[in-house]
Amino acid sequence: MNYKLKNVILALLVCFCQGIVKAQLYVDDDGSATVGELPLSTSSTLNVYSNSDTFSNDNLVLFDASNTKQCGLQIINMSSSMSNTSDRITGQAITCNILPSKSTKGIDAYCYSNTALNNSRSFGVFSATGNARDGFNYGVCATLLGMNDGTGLFATSGNSPEGYELQGKWAGYFEGNVKVVGNLTATSVNTSSDSRLKKDIRQIENGSLDKIMEMNTVRYYLKNPEVNLWNSTEKHYLYDPDSPILKQEHFGLIAQELMAIYPELVTEGSDGYYAVNYLEIVPLLIKSIQELKAEVDELKGMNAEKTIERNLTNISGINSEDAVLFQNNPNPFSESTTIKCFVPTSVNDAAIFIYNMNGEQIDKLSISERGDVSVPINAYKLEAGMYLYSLITDGNLIDTKRMVLTK
Repeated sequence: MNYKLKNVILALLVCFCQGIVKAQLYVDDDGSATVGELPLSTSSTLNVYSNSDTFSNDNLVLFDASNTKQCGLQIINMSSSMSNTSDRITGQAITCNILPSKSTKGIDAYCYSNTALNNSRSFGVFSATGNARDGFNYGVCATLLGMNDGTGLFATSGNSPEGYELQGKWAGYFEGNVKVVGNLTATSVNTSSDSRLKKDIRQIENGSLDKIMEMNTVRYYLKNPEVNLWNSTEKHYLYDPDSPILKQEHFGLIAQELMAIYPELVTEGSDGYYAVNYLEIVPLLIKSIQELKAEVDELKGMNAEKTIERNLTNISGINSEDAVLFQNNPNPFSESTTIKCFVPTSVNDAAIFIYNMNGEQIDKLSISERGDVSVPINAYKLEAGMYLYSLITDGNLIDTKRMVLTK
């Protein structure tokens, strides 16, 4: 044998033995290969192990990390002999056991640059699907299993990259701003409003009705803005030209106009466009209704006073200009109050008449004393509400005032 050929064969034998000892590379007679400690039983085409574990799977490629790291990836053999009617065909399946006091990850996908790059794009996880049975195509399917609290999908804008303790079971949990381009459909929408989550709580000041009246309500159609696609010089738009959202007429407010009235309800997005917090307009509308109700009650009271005066215009008698009616005290009251008045000695007949806000008389309190008089009113005779009381002497209306009963 040629001397040089012997050297070549010897070098190959040394490399092969070193690979077995150091790199732990195993090649079976069927062509399958294993890197790492050889498992007891495997029929995978390619196996990569970081420690010795036992697997028996028909895999194209099998990656297995040590139990201390708990990250695994299986790529199942998608042979042409598989039946299309099979209940489940898996392209990739993750197998990893949860260990106590360990952070377990089925897939740890990390795509990041320490410096901001303007000429690239990255996907932590990129998923696409389609053309399966109608209604059964899922780009991402996330499920929360077991009895413990948690979420099928946790998404954050960066504050808690590995999550935190959750209370309750959620299909999805989002920390940070969420933007939806299109219609958002929900059976019910709840906003956190527990007093334990709030501070500096104050009443909404009066004047909401006037500000609500300043709001300019409009109807409009949405534009179709352009969007930038990767490495494309052609024009692309946010919505499909035939999208129903472009054909549907909308109702709302103009953010720039609302800023002059309630700047707290307008926010500017990172894209420079303004958005309106329509949900928090609801408390302002409630406050406006309350103000309007108070005005209506006041008008009802004025109308009742006029009704009483009209009912007494036909009653004639002597002049009682020296008689005086005072405001009841306390007012409002919940148990009892006192009405004070002055009745001259020249008056023959005097009484306090009590009316409801519809002008109907509900009580008459005769006054026999003269001079300074105090008339007690007990709450048990009346329902909670606003009342009118009048002093009438010898058939003449002296004055009418209001009192409020609360229970």
